[in-house]
Formats: sequence, structure tokens, C-alpha cells
Amino acid sequence: MAYQFILPDIGEGVVEAEIQQWFVKPGDPVREDQPLVEVMTDKATVTIPSPRRGRVTRLLWKEGDLAKVHQPLLEIEIEEAAGASAPEAGSAVPLAAPPQPSPPERGGSTAAPASPESPAVLPLSRAAAEGRGGAAHRALAAPAVRALARQLGVDLQSVPGTGPGGRVTKDDVSAARDGVDGRPAAAARPAAAPAGEGAPAAALRGAAPDDEVVPLRGLRRKIAEHMAVSKHTAAHFTFVEEVDVTELTRVKDRIAGAAREQGVKVTFLPFIVKAAVAALKKHPALNALVDEGRQEVRRKRTFHLGVAAATEQGLVVPVVRDADRRSLLDLAREIERLGADARGGKLRLEDLGGSSFTITSLGALGGLFATPIINHPEVAILGVHRIRPTPVARDGQVVIRDVMHVSLSFDHRIVDGHVGAAFAYTLIGYLEDPNLLFMELV
Repeated sequence: MAYQFILPDIGEGVVEAEIQQWFVKPGDPVREDQPLVEVMTDKATVTIPSPRRGRVTRLLWKEGDLAKVHQPLLEIEIEEAAGASAPEAGSAVPLAAPPQPSPPERGGSTAAPASPESPAVLPLSRAAAEGRGGAAHRALAAPAVRALARQLGVDLQSVPGTGPGGRVTKDDVSAARDGVDGRPAAAARPAAAPAGEGAPAAALRGAAPDDEVVPLRGLRRKIAEHMAVSKHTAAHFTFVEEVDVTELTRVKDRIAGAAREQGVKVTFLPFIVKAAVAALKKHPALNALVDEGRQEVRRKRTFHLGVAAATEQGLVVPVVRDADRRSLLDLAREIERLGADARGGKLRLEDLGGSSFTITSLGALGGLFATPIINHPEVAILGVHRIRPTPVARDGQVVIRDVMHVSLSFDHRIVDGHVGAAFAYTLIGYLEDPNLLFMELV
């Protein structure tokens, strides 16, 4: 019997996933729990196993496509009798009719998810057609695009999509908004390429035949969507100040030497995390998340701090849980583990999401200062930069001290300037005087 395997719920709030890699192809036999496909969501990369034994007859998405939760991923001819019991919701459902040979366009159909009352799904060709036609259909758009449309007050249903398969892009939303405001509107945009085809080289300004074309997909696409939502949503303002970390450097070097005997590598980051937690306790308005839909700000009593990590695929933000309850050595171990797992692509679902404040560090490449983008829906982010020997005035004399800059970006809708500055100087106080910081350690 032919079954369509449905993309299951793979995380709270996840509505779509990008197909990263297929582990099977049409004609392959599959056993129960054999890996079928690797998908990437806003939260993590997940490998999905087969719920049945059988043979793959058809893959319904290409690598790089965005598949919707509760929509078919692939077809399997299962090795079960036709009279077998009904499948569990969210896994596989029997075909109501043989599907047509053409796969759904990128972005998927708008067929309703299977339910116990109505287990059969629409044939794919019909579902795709219904998803493209009629005023009642739901516009195809990524969650980040929908969030941007809500923020800008744009009705997605009225926006012509220029992306693959008629998908509405952020540029489409911005162009529609510009038209409302009386500026150049979407009508001036070039026509979209046919679904499934790339834009002709001539349509790209300055394009040349020998250009390298790098698809915007995977983690890089998720980063692009998230950053765009943050910049279009939060009202960023950045506060920059220098920090004399000479004493902190001495303390760190002493502790690092003792920690090496226990197999732990201690950097400045555990101290910075502890200083941030101590400052957040004094300024709880910054340990918060904003919900535009409900017009609410939720101040968190937990301290789950995101620590940005650079990988070959892009920047990810694993989360240090309960940072206020961890010792310096425990923080050092956890930060080192998260960084290694991020670079190795081994982060677990529980390592991502749920943070209320983020720290990003460029280390030796930190420059003088930068303006970090808030990890929306958080309301603040801390950027730390390279430590440099710097001449400074102390007691009427010029001396060389270890100095770094910190850059704090705040959502000005939620955080007033004097509140952000007060938080910055509280943080700096802990970094400049480790004795004050140790008083706050658990």
C-alpha cells in the first residue's frame, strides 16, 4: 500500500523546515527507524527516521526546498496489508488517489493536515493547484516574512509573490509597504522567474557568466531571515564604552592555570557571562522578551544566556542554561562543549532557543567596536571585542593597561537610553573589579 510520510511536529512553534539532505532515493528499500532526511528548522537540524518498513517510491521535495509541517515529505510503498489499522496522526497517511507525476511547487500545498476524522490527503497535483488559485488561499511566505508583514502592516494576501512557486519574499513585503507610502511600489520590480528556475543572469545587476552563484539556503538563509526580522522590528540603539580589564586578566590567568590541571580551558567568556548575569539581576528590564502580537514584554526570572558561536555554515547561538547557578569552571566546560558541538554540527535541540539575553564575541578579530544586532525577541545583546594594551591616564600618569570595548545594542521601544547606560556601567564595574564579581558568584 502506498503511503505519504507527513512532516511531523519537530519543535514548539516550528511550522516549516528546509530539506537539507536526503538519505534515500526512489527505489530504495527502507527499514523502520532508518534515517530518511535531514531537515533544518529555526531551532535546529534534525534527522527524521522512517516510521515504516517499505520501499521509497517518490521524494516530494528537493534539497533546499521549504516543507511545511503536516504536509507530505515522500511516498513509501509499505510492506503492510491494505487492511492494516489507521496510522498515527502526524506520521503517514494512505493516499486518497494516486498522485500525479509532477511534485508540488516549492513552498508546498495548502492541503489541510491529516486528522483522525479525515485521514486522507488531497492528491498532490490538486492540492498544489488549490494552493495557487482562489482568493481564499493562504499566501506562501516564511515565518520571518509573515512577522515583517505584521510589523509593517502589510496584508500578505494582497502581495504578489516573486519568489519560487509564488512565495512572498521580504523584498515583496517592503515594496508593497513602499507603495502604500507613496514611494516606488512593487509594480516596478522585474517579473519573477518561473517556479523551479533561477533568475536569468541578465536580470541581476552586474551579473557575468563566470560569476560564482552561491544559493542562499540552509543555516545562512535562517540567519538572513532572523536578522532581517530583528532589524525591521526592534528599534536598535547601541551604547559603546571601554573597559579596563587589567585586573580581570590577572585573575583569569591564575584561575586558568589551576583549571588546566582539571582539564578545563578557562577563557574570558565565563567571567563575562557571570558579569552579565549579575548586571541583569540589577536591571531585570533587560532580561526580557517582547511579544509584538500580544503587545507584551515578558521579564524572565531565569538566566538562559545565548553565546554566539561561529561555524563554517554561519553564526549559531547555543544557550547556556541557568547561567546564574553555574560555577566558573562549570560555565567554562559548558561554553567549550557548546562551541565544539556547534562547529561540529552536533548541537542538540535542547541546546538551542529559549535565551533571554545574548553575548557575541569576535575574539581576536573583535576590532575596536561593532553594533551587534539584537537576537529578537530579546531586547538587548552584548558584544565584546579584542583586548589591547592601551595607554591610559591613572593618577596623573600615563600607564599601559589591558583595555577592551563593549558594544551593547538595545531595543529602544523597551529600553530607555539611561536604562541601557546604567546596565552597561554595572556590567563594566564587575569586569573592572573582579572582587565585586566574586561577591555575586554562586
